Amino acid sequence: MPDGSRSRTGCITCRIRRKKCDEQRPICWACHSRQLACYGYSEPAPDWFTNKATWAEVRDSEDAKHLQNIAETRYKIRRKVGLRDGKLSAQKIRAQSCLEGGQVRTNPVSWSSLAIRMSPSSRIHVVGANIWQLRPESIWWDSKIRSLTSDPGFSSREETRLLMLFLDVIHPITHTFYKLEFSRDRSWMLDRLVSNEALHSSALSVSACFDHSLTQPPRINEIGMCSKVRHLQSRAVRHLQSEIDKFVMMECPPLEDFIWTGMQLLDVVSHLETLEIFSMLAGDWEMHHRGARRILNHVETCALPTLNDDLAPKASRVETALSKWLPGDDRRRSLEFCISNFIWIDVLAISTFGLLSYAPCAFDYVGLLQSGVIKPQLIMGCQGWIMAIVVEIARLEQLKVTLTNHMRGSCTIADLLRIGKQIAGELHRGIAKLEGDYNCSEESVLDQDIKLISIIWAYGAQVLLQATILEPESTARDIDQTIVNRCLQKLEELPTRLVMRTSWPYTIAGCMSSSDAQHQRFRRVLGRTMQEAQPPGIAWKGLIVMEECWKLRQKECDRRIGWREAMDSLGARVILT
Repeated sequence: MPDGSRSRTGCITCRIRRKKCDEQRPICWACHSRQLACYGYSEPAPDWFTNKATWAEVRDSEDAKHLQNIAETRYKIRRKVGLRDGKLSAQKIRAQSCLEGGQVRTNPVSWSSLAIRMSPSSRIHVVGANIWQLRPESIWWDSKIRSLTSDPGFSSREETRLLMLFLDVIHPITHTFYKLEFSRDRSWMLDRLVSNEALHSSALSVSACFDHSLTQPPRINEIGMCSKVRHLQSRAVRHLQSEIDKFVMMECPPLEDFIWTGMQLLDVVSHLETLEIFSMLAGDWEMHHRGARRILNHVETCALPTLNDDLAPKASRVETALSKWLPGDDRRRSLEFCISNFIWIDVLAISTFGLLSYAPCAFDYVGLLQSGVIKPQLIMGCQGWIMAIVVEIARLEQLKVTLTNHMRGSCTIADLLRIGKQIAGELHRGIAKLEGDYNCSEESVLDQDIKLISIIWAYGAQVLLQATILEPESTARDIDQTIVNRCLQKLEELPTRLVMRTSWPYTIAGCMSSSDAQHQRFRRVLGRTMQEAQPPGIAWKGLIVMEECWKLRQKECDRRIGWREAMDSLGARVILT
């Protein structure tokens, strides 16, 4: 087989990676330091190597690419824990290694001593009361989680495997449209995950949960939960608590440093939410999300204003920080990614359960969505203007509750109807444009997918608006079923690989459907997805909510019962990601 690598006598692994091999036996230093199989030396040549006719076929094979990805991941992990390749390190570790029966025994890299690095660095100073301790009963980390024993430790090989699982499997599922196709994208994501111990542990917990779920029989609660997941979750929470204590003691840091530190905390909370959302019918996602809102409220209320600020005085601190970083800056990319994740969950939460379910938050992201500074469609598929309208509908409901309870306020019933009419007009015009573009455009498959998902979300927003404006004594039949049917029709046209990105409109419209024929069609949408072996995401939880809603409505003589009443009956607050 012709060999285009640097050495014909080096190990196969190094030749595939196009790295110089020191040709030490029984295992070369490069493979030893990264805990890779040293093919050709300590390990026999694999079948995927021997059955190829040319060296080019070997390097282009999926197995070779996978080996290169693993090597890159382990190299980055070693850099983060302070290890470096080099003769001195090689000699030192080789001196600590011993041969037993032809096998090399080494001590795996320990992550227990990994120091948390805050980048950029921040000044810490003790000032005033810790805002997270003012109301101990509202602190969001779970005492049950905190009381768990410390984790027994995992080998760097196992942690690398879980990181690879996160990059190659978890991320494509949770962020369908945010693809990591190029090495720079993977490096950016990997750098994020290993730069902070709390974030690293929380990401590993999600991977471990998914990994364990593959061995379980079908169930709706505690999916994938095991001792390993709990240990990693506990480790993440312990480090998160420590970082929060530092965050609230920061005295007069530069705005960018303050925002960056807050976003690192928000990233960890996002992973903890993901774990709860995936693993249980209800889970404790809401506990973590209240914490995320509190972090952003602290960022907005405590960050110092900057001099020579070109933005409007009322611009959010997050928006100001985004304006300071150039589009190619990895910090800006990380901030946009983090904020988009928060906005996605927050829009779902306040539209599903109402704004009054949550304490006020000073971070107002509607302007970021309307202006296109934050583009959620590049992560989850739904265009930002639609998510901004969903927030406006949630605010409209808040005004309605204020009026109904005769609370003090300047809004009248006429104002309520006027605002509702304006929102309806915006949705109507937006849907017409999306439908026209979708039917006539010759854009890429990705752009077409985004438009179809956005259309379905817009119809879901129309259903939400009607449910918000109608009086409490109205029935489900008072909802315009034409809109429900349009949403249902688009769901039926949707490729099953995208169904998981429409769990919210699927559930909202399904709960407001009124006929048995519609109910059967909603069931078939999920059934078709399962038959084609596509991941349903949270849509299966949405169908459970729908079934409960339809059952309650029959018992209550068709009284208008929606998703909230169904979730109350189930004893579950399901977030429809």
